[in-house]
Amino acid sequence: MRPLLTTCLVLGALAACLGVTLTQRNAGSATPGAAASGQRPGVDRYAQTEIDQGDVLPLTAVRAPADTGEKAFEHVRTLVGFGARYTGMPGWTQQLEYIAAALEKLGLTVQRDTWTDRKELKTFTNLSVSLPGKRKDRIVLACHHDTKCTTGHPDAEHNFPFVGANDGGSGVGLLLALAPVLAATEREATIELVFFDGEESLDWKWNDAARALFGSKRFVKRQRDAELLGEAEPIRALVLLDMVGRTELHIQEELYSTTLLRRITWSAAVATGNQKSFYRRAEAASDDHVPFLDVGIPAVDLIDLKDNPHWHNATDTLDNMSPKSLQIVADVVLTMLPEIERAYVVKKN
Repeated sequence: MRPLLTTCLVLGALAACLGVTLTQRNAGSATPGAAASGQRPGVDRYAQTEIDQGDVLPLTAVRAPADTGEKAFEHVRTLVGFGARYTGMPGWTQQLEYIAAALEKLGLTVQRDTWTDRKELKTFTNLSVSLPGKRKDRIVLACHHDTKCTTGHPDAEHNFPFVGANDGGSGVGLLLALAPVLAATEREATIELVFFDGEESLDWKWNDAARALFGSKRFVKRQRDAELLGEAEPIRALVLLDMVGRTELHIQEELYSTTLLRRITWSAAVATGNQKSFYRRAEAASDDHVPFLDVGIPAVDLIDLKDNPHWHNATDTLDNMSPKSLQIVADVVLTMLPEIERAYVVKKN
């Protein structure tokens, strides 16, 4: 994932005159895609306005089991032990088997989607499981499982040992720790847990995601194709977990994310007493939620990227992670889900 650069004032003024929104990503002058055809009503396309933090929804706190953070941390410890986990590495294969085995122990059926990108000639694998609810409408909880490749780059500064404890490991660990909790809870919506591959850019620089977000792009395309054929139920919302375990946890207000989902996230942080770890800073970040937004699916990115000193650095290790941080995010996610169901599933039917 990569942060958004400040938009040029001149371009902003021209955009206002032309009645369009121009957003500059850190890779250069690319603008987010034009509004997708068939976009669902109420979805904010690359919204750039911060929410009013005084306007808090009256949510009821839902607490994860007290050992959820510790269990998530132990999953991350195992993943880190596999070493680098980008496609083609032994650790990548070990991680896929570990994720699948952990979910299968819960009696869940793991779906593997493995493909070779024709341009890159690299093989990727997405993993997913479905937790049926009272309704077939789906809410996706997702993360990416790959780590940044830090070998073979032209610049020597970009080549170093990297285990991706937080960036790659934390989302996987937390989803695995939440899986038994979610599986044991009766819900309105069907919950789908998805582990995306190929989130990280193959180039060191982001280059407008030209060589990144492989797994989420693939997932969304397959979903759209299946919906057109009547072979898949709609996805009503996505909650993305990316870098959620840093000791000094700060989940920024990610400004591409759908406004209502950001409001629900903040309200859940307030309800659980964790507002100090959320939304002190705001910045847009291109991440695995963007392909969903591109086709009109509401999405929110829970990400600790802005001013994170360990991002894509050798210091992204277990030493700079905390089970407490993972527990905080677990509580917030579980508190968000009933309101997301009410807003995006119950009201749709």
